[in-house]
Amino acid sequence: MFGIRRLLRQILERLTQLEGVAASATEKNAQSAEHLAQRVSELSGAANRHDMAIEDMLESWEELQEQAQAERTALISALTESAQRERQESLAREKALLSLVISAHDRLFELQRAAEEAGAELWLRQLVLAQQKLEKARLPAGFQTVEQSGVPLNFTVHEATGIVPTQDAAQNRLVAEIDAPGYLYKGQVLRKARVIVWRLTESEGESI
Repeated sequence: MFGIRRLLRQILERLTQLEGVAASATEKNAQSAEHLAQRVSELSGAANRHDMAIEDMLESWEELQEQAQAERTALISALTESAQRERQESLAREKALLSLVISAHDRLFELQRAAEEAGAELWLRQLVLAQQKLEKARLPAGFQTVEQSGVPLNFTVHEATGIVPTQDAAQNRLVAEIDAPGYLYKGQVLRKARVIVWRLTESEGESI
């Protein structure tokens, strides 16, 4: 009888110990779970903060890109306008210089013709020398004169203003005389030369 009681007491003590161990394990598991939940919450908060920081950085980058694009567009527009303005100014200066050169050459041509008619050989030689010097400066600049006689009539650069009859077939449709010089600039006709042309009188129906 006493043995049974002792055994029951031992069993109860063991059960009490097991309940304590179970309670302790439960408490530890609860603490672990709470710690884990807290850690997860901290990590989640850190991830959210990082995500917001990345979004802010991307927004700032996009703003910088838009600003840079706007600055590039404004710069290109300003450079284009400046280039156009400079080109217009350059063309205006070029046109004014060409007008000046043409006017000066017309006066030189008139002086040369007057010297020829007056028989002023000294003046004529000086004028011819001036023409030769000017020719060396004109050609590199792309400026050419059309004032040569004895060449075939070319309607691209000549405007026939008169006819001189001739009996020589070799002279037919050649430039007999320059009434006013013509001018070319970079291959473009600025003004046609006004010329008088030989015409063969023996050819019927011949036209310029």
